[in-house]
Amino acid sequence: EPFTPALQTQIATQCHQLKASLQKSFVTFPNTPCIGKVVMKEKAIAKSHKPTALFKSNTCPIVGAEKLDEILIKITPQGLTHLINTVNLAPNEEVKKSMTKIQEIKPYLLSDKIDIQNFETLEKFTQPIKVKLFSFNDATDNQYYTYGFEKLTHELGIRTVRLNYGKNLCVYKLYCEDKEIVNKIIQYPGVHKVSFFPQYSHEFPHINQAKRQLPNLPLPTVGEEYPIIGIIDSGIIPEHKYLEPWIYKREVFVAQDYLNYEHGTFVAGIIQYGDLLNSSAQRQQHFKILDVVVCPNNNPAKGPIDTLSEDSLIAILHDVIGRYHEKVKVWNMSLSTNNLCRDTISDLAIALDDIQDTYMVDIILSAGNYTDLPLRKWPPVDDLQGKDRITSPADSVRAITVGSIANIGISDYVDKDMPSPFSRRGPGANFLIKPDVVHYGGNCMSDLCYEGTGVISFDVNGNLVEGIGTSFSTPSVTSIYADLRNAIIEERSREYAKGFLIHSSSIPEKAKKDSNYYDRYYGYGLPMKALEDIITCTSSSVTLIFSGTLYDGTFIEFNDFPFPKSLIRNGKCYGDIKMTLAYTPKIDASYGQEYCRANIDAHFGTYDYIDEEGKVKGFSGVVPLEKKWDEKYEKAQVEHGFKWNPLKSYARSFKNGISQKPWRLMIDSVARLGENYQGQEFVLFITITDLNGNDIYTEIIQALRERGYFHSDIKIHNKIRQTLGL
Repeated sequence: EPFTPALQTQIATQCHQLKASLQKSFVTFPNTPCIGKVVMKEKAIAKSHKPTALFKSNTCPIVGAEKLDEILIKITPQGLTHLINTVNLAPNEEVKKSMTKIQEIKPYLLSDKIDIQNFETLEKFTQPIKVKLFSFNDATDNQYYTYGFEKLTHELGIRTVRLNYGKNLCVYKLYCEDKEIVNKIIQYPGVHKVSFFPQYSHEFPHINQAKRQLPNLPLPTVGEEYPIIGIIDSGIIPEHKYLEPWIYKREVFVAQDYLNYEHGTFVAGIIQYGDLLNSSAQRQQHFKILDVVVCPNNNPAKGPIDTLSEDSLIAILHDVIGRYHEKVKVWNMSLSTNNLCRDTISDLAIALDDIQDTYMVDIILSAGNYTDLPLRKWPPVDDLQGKDRITSPADSVRAITVGSIANIGISDYVDKDMPSPFSRRGPGANFLIKPDVVHYGGNCMSDLCYEGTGVISFDVNGNLVEGIGTSFSTPSVTSIYADLRNAIIEERSREYAKGFLIHSSSIPEKAKKDSNYYDRYYGYGLPMKALEDIITCTSSSVTLIFSGTLYDGTFIEFNDFPFPKSLIRNGKCYGDIKMTLAYTPKIDASYGQEYCRANIDAHFGTYDYIDEEGKVKGFSGVVPLEKKWDEKYEKAQVEHGFKWNPLKSYARSFKNGISQKPWRLMIDSVARLGENYQGQEFVLFITITDLNGNDIYTEIIQALRERGYFHSDIKIHNKIRQTLGL
């Protein structure tokens, strides 16, 4: 869109209106910068199109973002005067170009700040108020805001406590009933959002007596060491015949009167014996359990009820994970709220991401349960208008979120391996793939009736019961993942373990035919169960793992990649290829939907030739299939192309073959605008399988050696090698 004098006048007018609307704030809070919103035109959303020539340090610099098409700017009276002059002068092409990208410049309104339902009609506040301040990369601004805010609340005589929500979030707890005073606080320019603290609980276990006999269950072997899993839940009943011997330690944060062990006991039973009780497996990996009791009873039929406030939960997690993270790397947390995931990531998810990065642990979360009747069938027929979307904190980027599929089919409702009627779906914030994976969490009719179709575990008396819910699919994934994380001793064990989990997962072909949006229900699918199946190759299926570090705008390439000779017939290449990428990008809460600050892509495909200058000609991506995104803008890439997803997985099968040419693997990366990019580590998995069973493992390994590539097997604990017979 071209630059015109009319556009220039329009933007100048918006700046003058902005100045008028902020005048009162400039007078009342002369030392505190205000925040403005710039709405971008659709084409200008990509990182390279931000109007940085207009909004820079001497005018109104860009300090953050919320939605994909909005940026936040810091406004001072001097800066705004400079901005108006720059707009009127339009001194160079860059500034003119910046103006063409802008839809509108407007203040961050009081209505943008209020996140309390029916705020207008409330007369007083009977619960503590959560106030989130703007928090930017520039520490001096943050001091401005916190100093000014604490001074203001002190003058108003309000009791406030600053909470620890992690590096990027500035959150206060306010005790104030008086609405007039709350209104004064909202007018403070540093206030970003005002809400109540969400309350967390687990859904009460829907459990029935199971019609099954108890098999012989193994207890711990004296002298054997077991890895430890942390279970953050309602607690495991003390003295339980099968679970007590596995307890490593207990940490109790619920008062005696509010204890109800049903949910936590059921979850622990699945971690410890889920396979033996449900899939008639012969053996199972066992763990010691750190029992963290945080969820009070929420079922009035079982005694007095209570809830757990978000700030208390975060404080408990910092305390417990802080004390045990050296020993306990994997934590199961089947908690949920009714707070639907939004376009920007939730505060609790941001706090969980911070905890996981600080202590280098992984939290496995349930996707939440949708229980409004009638429940969804499969294939999904009714549009639930997003009411069945995942709830906070399942939108955490670092955590692994688990949905549920049916373990037993019910005809005319949901078949085996299809998404359970109650399992919540993605996407997560900013279209990230959530849930990440699924496991068996039971099946039911549209009225929640599930006799004989639940998953089996223990009740508090040690009897077998059946239950349904994503709370109960989550622990199955926790035990698979804890196995991986404890087996691998590579430096990037988190990325390796996540990569293996996702790479081993698959989605039934039927589900892909049933719905275009199958990944919103499955994520990457159901992971393999046995550790040995996940981490070992067969002769007809070879998995190569590449790991390294990329810098902004750089790429790693591997030309003339050795494609197995057995898979080339009559000038065509055949076989199955699956590729999974895992990395841990820098994250920044002040950028809303642009929370993940780096993106890595992998492309495996064929090319025509390499010219004299060493440039590859005629490259086209085969896995993933190359798409031309340029004409579709950033929004489409984010929505449909996995862009900014820290886990990516693609698979293709060449039943009809593709024409034989040299193969090339390329891995490239891009960072968000203005990121101080220290390099991004990644792990990439590629599996090539010959459906005819030829020994392609030896072929590929020899070809790699001939090209001078060194390879080594993944470092796995010796004890685990022996158990797997490797």
